[in-house]
Parts: sequence; structure tokens; C-alpha cells
Amino acid sequence: MDLGLKDKVVVVTGSTGGIGNAIVEAFLREGARVACTSTRQEKLDNFLPKLDLPEDRVKGYVVDVRKEDEVEAAMKKIAEDFGGIDILVPNAGYNGDAAFVKDATDENWRNVFDINVFGVLYAMKHAIPYILKNDWGSIVAIGSEGSYVGSPAMSHYCASKHAVMGLIMSAATEVGPEGIHCNFVAPSAVDTDMMRRIEKNIFGDTKTPEEAERFFADDTLDKRYAKVDEVADLTVYLASKNAAHIMGYGVRIDGGKHIQ
Repeated sequence: MDLGLKDKVVVVTGSTGGIGNAIVEAFLREGARVACTSTRQEKLDNFLPKLDLPEDRVKGYVVDVRKEDEVEAAMKKIAEDFGGIDILVPNAGYNGDAAFVKDATDENWRNVFDINVFGVLYAMKHAIPYILKNDWGSIVAIGSEGSYVGSPAMSHYCASKHAVMGLIMSAATEVGPEGIHCNFVAPSAVDTDMMRRIEKNIFGDTKTPEEAERFFADDTLDKRYAKVDEVADLTVYLASKNAAHIMGYGVRIDGGKHIQ
């Protein structure tokens, strides 16, 4: 299936994590040109050489998504380097420290919201003007099953992902008529280093990694974590013109958890 993404310019935030890597690689396979952002140059230096592609196909940018001025400057530079922006994938995310509501701290909540909510907002705010210059474009945010449910000791994370859902739905009503379709992907547990950290935050040393994985995957129909490539392939499809009539929607990748 030709997704029509050849030479489209894609911005992926948080591109150097497990899901981010997979999303970048999936877009490149479709012939897109990708701007990768990360908070650390060394992460870009570790990832980009493995792609073995010239800078006019894929290029890295150091950006702290919590800082609006950095995001604004990065979008301007990306548009100058690539000749515009067609697609945005706000992927940068942070799970914070596990804590029950009764133990919530401003610092923990603000750290999570600064990345998961304001990071998405700033990326959308400053990418949309460039995307609007085209006759078509898309935004696909990476949400979570936490966009729909609650989880013990993860109220800050779940609340932030609920906010992403509301942000995407609202933005869809604003820019959908202008040719930009906005959606989000909502995976449950994905086999990544971030998931390992979540396991550690919740269970500490009370469960082995194998026991923690069995716990989180037990309520999926296929008894496993999602794979990063499954998340990436769905993201690429939703970003394509083939999915242009899908707007303001969250697609769950959860092994059927939500139907049980």
C-alpha cells in the first residue's frame, strides 16, 4: 500500500526512545524526510548514524519540549532546513515517580505535565502554522491507555494523557476544516525501557521483571506487551492521507484489554 508519504517532512519529538526510534524508521521506509528531536545530543549521536542516511533525509535537533522558546525556534529551523513541515508526531513522554494521590507533590505532577501536556501543546502550536501552508497535513500524538483509564500510583501520568486526548480532539475541530487531521495512538504496555521503569516504579523489588510483565500483560487477549513496530506502523498510517477522514480519534493498541 502506497501511503503517499514520499518526501513529506515529518517532525518526531522524543525520537530517541524505543517508540520514537521505531516511528522515525517507519516514516523513513515510506520515503518521508524526518526531523528528529531529543533533549540530548548524545542520544541523537547514538541513533542517527545507525540510519546511514544523508541530512536531507533525516536530521537531529536538540530541543527541550518543556521550553516554548526552544520548540518555536526548532520548528522554524526545521522548516528552513527541510522547506516546510507536513506532519507532526508529538511523542516525547515521561511517566514520573509512582505516587498515590494522597502523596502527590507539585514537583512530580509539574514534571509530568511539562513534558506530556505542554510539550505536546508547544509542538502543535508552533508546527501548525507551517503545516497550514500546505494543502494537507496531519498530527498524530502518542497517548496511552492512560488516556482512557486510571492506574494506582499513576494519577499524574493518566491525567496528563487524558489531557492529550482533549487537546487532540479540540485541535481537530479547529484545523480539520483547514486540511489537517489530528489523531492519537493509545498503546497499553509497550516493550520498551520506559515500561521497565514503570514496572520498577510500581513494584520496586517485590516482583522480578518477568513477574511484572506477566502482571501487565495478563489482561490482554494475547498475553503480551505491544511491540514498538506495531505502534509505529499505526502512527504512520494515521499520519498518511489514506487516513484523512479519521479525525479527533484515539486508536487503542491494547491487545483487547478494553473489551473485557
